[in-house]
Amino acid sequence: MMPFINGVTLAVSSSLAGSIVAKVTVTTALGLFGARLARKNRAAHRHALLAAAFGVLLVLPIVSIVAPPVSIAMPAAAQDRIATAAAAVPHVASAHAEIAATSAVPRSAGLSLSALLFAGWIAGAVLFLLPAVTGLWQVRSLRRSALPWRHGHLVLQKLAPDAGIHRRVEVLIHEALPGPMTCGVLHPAIVLPRDAQTWEGEELDRALIHELEHVRRGDWISQCLARAVCAVYWFHPLVWIAWRQLALAAERACDDAVLSHSEPTAYADQLVGLAMRLSLTTKGPFLAMANRGDLATRVGAVLDSRQQRGRAGTRCVALACAAAAAVVLAISPLRMVAAPQSASTVDKSSAMLQFSANSSLVIVNVTVSDPNGKSIEGLGPNDFDLTEDGMAQTISVFEFQKLAAALQGPRDSISSYYLLGYYTRNQDPDGRFRKIQVVRKRETQATLHYRPGYYPSKSSNATASGGAGNGIGLDPTIPLLLYKKEPEYPEEARGAKYQGTVLLSVEIDGGGQVANIKVIRSAGLGLDEKAIEAVQQWKFRPGIKDGRPVTVQARVDVNFRLL
Repeated sequence: MMPFINGVTLAVSSSLAGSIVAKVTVTTALGLFGARLARKNRAAHRHALLAAAFGVLLVLPIVSIVAPPVSIAMPAAAQDRIATAAAAVPHVASAHAEIAATSAVPRSAGLSLSALLFAGWIAGAVLFLLPAVTGLWQVRSLRRSALPWRHGHLVLQKLAPDAGIHRRVEVLIHEALPGPMTCGVLHPAIVLPRDAQTWEGEELDRALIHELEHVRRGDWISQCLARAVCAVYWFHPLVWIAWRQLALAAERACDDAVLSHSEPTAYADQLVGLAMRLSLTTKGPFLAMANRGDLATRVGAVLDSRQQRGRAGTRCVALACAAAAAVVLAISPLRMVAAPQSASTVDKSSAMLQFSANSSLVIVNVTVSDPNGKSIEGLGPNDFDLTEDGMAQTISVFEFQKLAAALQGPRDSISSYYLLGYYTRNQDPDGRFRKIQVVRKRETQATLHYRPGYYPSKSSNATASGGAGNGIGLDPTIPLLLYKKEPEYPEEARGAKYQGTVLLSVEIDGGGQVANIKVIRSAGLGLDEKAIEAVQQWKFRPGIKDGRPVTVQARVDVNFRLL
């Protein structure tokens, strides 16, 4: 069971979208669990906790994208499907700073499914955001058509100082409104139904105190933002549950403010009377004093003498904000990766044919300046010639990057650079220095700055080998490699500065084709997929036994290195 759970976790974490959804699930579950534990505490405390959780959900995708990834190794058994893993590597220095960049390596065709899912998510977000936008428009129209109520404003002026409100709050009357509501941020307003003019003094006081507490707490803006978050995560049931609990906690916090001035039974009767007149269809992205959906819970809390009451206080809000910030910083950059497998996990039952493939990507950061020392921008890969030890190289990765202000020259002359990447044709692991030369075509006035070369890391780069004892009989004719496709460096791994080795188990069938590819040791972050994609294109002269082509098992080491 545990390997299955680890496998699912690794598969989800390998995708940015899947990783964000997993983090959203954890954050929302923690918020709901915390609110559950605090059910006997003040409603304002629960609201602060849930509001902090929604704040995390709001910024989590942004931080997950921009924050440097932090890998957590998980044990993963060798298996047929692609696993994920990661290993950090040093990055190459540019002329002014060491800057990580993203690759221009083409994406695989499998991303068409990702594009389809992305389109579905956008459509769902628009669909769920539309009712909220429509409700806001309705509230705006309702407020503009409401009439000012002088007596209600005089009563509110007496109650506002005690509620902590020291700014102007309008009191309006609208004949189409079944119950009190609050709207507005910079210019808040309390809108009452037409029959509020006939309410007794205490009944009107309770309604205004409830709505003034909404104004003091800023519930209008917090719930509108939370509703927008729900539209972003429209597919997630826990987010909608948290939204319902957030709205309920806000109402109960305002109920607690009323109970500090009123007798519980009288207020409960007023809530029931208001809810009987309030249609559920009028509940929009504004704050109504009562709705039938939460009535039983709220009335029960009003009449519960054991329930703690009161405002959250500055300390509670500060702790909630600090906890939210800690959660964002802690989980946003996390990514689960497969722990490197030890040699004991690889099948050693017999010697096998061993092949090797390499993807040695050399990254050169080039600054181009005119005679005045200013950066030249707008160039493309065809504007450069690049050689290694005098041998022309094909530029496979090309990017234009802007330097941050803090990394620019003393007079802000150099403000950008070009990233040139090529797959070196020299796979000889002798470790000697390799000279790089970059020139700009058709231009002699430009000055180029770049590193003059590099020392490749020494590594075994075995060619095909094999012999007796490989599991297919005595002295078989070894398959001969006729065509070898070197793997491309995946964009995600290059952008994260990852390198590693993928160990594959393959079969070379009687037609010389590679079949039944399995990952024995994963390297993750797209390295596995690129390794399989390259090895699938290899061509062999098949092995021969008793004069007939046979299927031969082999292993392939696919090395990915950033030079």
